[in-house]
Amino acid sequence: MKHRLLALCIALLLPLTAVLAEEAPPAPAVHDMGLELMGSSVHYPQLTGLADPQVQAQTNAAIMEAGQINDRLGRMAVLGSAPVKLSVTYAYTLSGDVFSCAMLSDGAVENSRATQVWSAVNVRLSTGQTITFDDLFLDADAATAYIEAYLEEQVAPELSAHLEAGCLTPIPNLFTLSPTGLTLYYDIASFRTLSDKAGTVTILWSELRDHLALGEADVLTSLGVGEHLDFPASAASRLTQAFSGGSLTGIPAAIGQPMQELIDRYALLTDPDIYEGGRMIALEDGAFRQVWILTDALTEDFDQSIVQGIRADRLNLNGLCTGVTTTVGWREHLGAPEATLIVDETRAESWRIVPGSSDYYTFGDYRLRLHADETGVLRSVFLTK
Repeated sequence: MKHRLLALCIALLLPLTAVLAEEAPPAPAVHDMGLELMGSSVHYPQLTGLADPQVQAQTNAAIMEAGQINDRLGRMAVLGSAPVKLSVTYAYTLSGDVFSCAMLSDGAVENSRATQVWSAVNVRLSTGQTITFDDLFLDADAATAYIEAYLEEQVAPELSAHLEAGCLTPIPNLFTLSPTGLTLYYDIASFRTLSDKAGTVTILWSELRDHLALGEADVLTSLGVGEHLDFPASAASRLTQAFSGGSLTGIPAAIGQPMQELIDRYALLTDPDIYEGGRMIALEDGAFRQVWILTDALTEDFDQSIVQGIRADRLNLNGLCTGVTTTVGWREHLGAPEATLIVDETRAESWRIVPGSSDYYTFGDYRLRLHADETGVLRSVFLTK
């Protein structure tokens, strides 16, 4: 009798489960669309699975318009076998109800002379509204003034020796958002790197903390920004998840990735520096400012080298904020380190870091080194295998 009742209950539940599965809305997804022709290629994203078909159509149309995709496809067809090709690539963030995408047109965009043109789309998928600069800050005018001062006083001196042309202010109209930072995209005539790339600057949200709009209904809250500014309740498990791919969130490089692949895409900012254990590689892209890729020093070339580690002197990741987080703070949330190394001036010089102390933790397959200066403030974050 009991078995018959159990079978009856299962039989009654199965149709209900099937109905619920059919009625569950699909998750938003981003699909790569593109065409390749005689050495040129145009790739762009399109969204599916949005609850509101009208918002989905508006967003996809906005991508096409901002990236001038139809014009780029027509241009590619005209180029044929011309020596200078055209390439359109993109990178995006889809977090919460925020979709943010940058597209780069590279090569023979308008004539036979190679150039680069950025475009960007930022949309709140719950409403279909374009995200504006004002949506991000408590006072957009005050934030603009702060960012322009930051660009002139901190960023420009770092980059001035590595630019063909550089004018970082006023703030450009194009930007994208990620859970860890704001990226600005410049016209190539205003900001051109030595490798002839249109420049970008990424500013961490921790560097803008006092200006951010982080109310419950605000864009940055949906994006997940607040989760990186302060330690979440489950900090250790969140970091394990964040490091699962061998990367630091917001930095487009992963342990085990071929070095030549990164250099071909982002270009060397300076000649490699030698540290105790290998070479430190600085790349041109804005996401790599005060970030170094660590690899071997076995040969002068990189064709056989892989990423062995990532060092970030600028980072905000699940409460690990350089220049803000303290040794006491991270030990409170992550527990006692597995090991601590005192770094004197001699050892600091060999590692190209400031004197202080380093705590070591293991998260999954990766080792995290948190290095503080002599006052106990986080200055460098290392991730290695």
